[in-house]
Amino acid sequence: MKRLVRIFLFSLFSLWLTPNLIEGFKITDGVETYALAAAALAFIYLFIKPILRLFFLPINLASLGLLSWVVNVAVLYLLTLIVPQIKISAWNFPGASFEGFIVPPYHFNHITTFILVSFVLSFTINFLSWLSR
Repeated sequence: MKRLVRIFLFSLFSLWLTPNLIEGFKITDGVETYALAAAALAFIYLFIKPILRLFFLPINLASLGLLSWVVNVAVLYLLTLIVPQIKISAWNFPGASFEGFIVPPYHFNHITTFILVSFVLSFTINFLSWLSR
């Protein structure tokens, strides 16, 4: 029970943070949608993601783990099917610079936005899980 509440709260925070970082990821209809999406993401992370990892095990073994991100993209795709208020679209990153470090502008198409959003969601949830241990 404690693990379920923790993963729900981590999912809720991650779903709040990701649209603020990535313009191509939108969640509409307010707080109810965030709660529904966090509950769905927690369910997917606890019950469906282990099955997907087992299903993609041959691919991960053949690629020496380089394609493990495919599971996270599949989780995000399932989430967009379950919660239709989540929209992922193409967007233009305007570029950034900080202390001489320059990141050029880039156009993210639909697929690369899916990959980037899945990376941010999984990184945030895994980082918060690591912090709570």
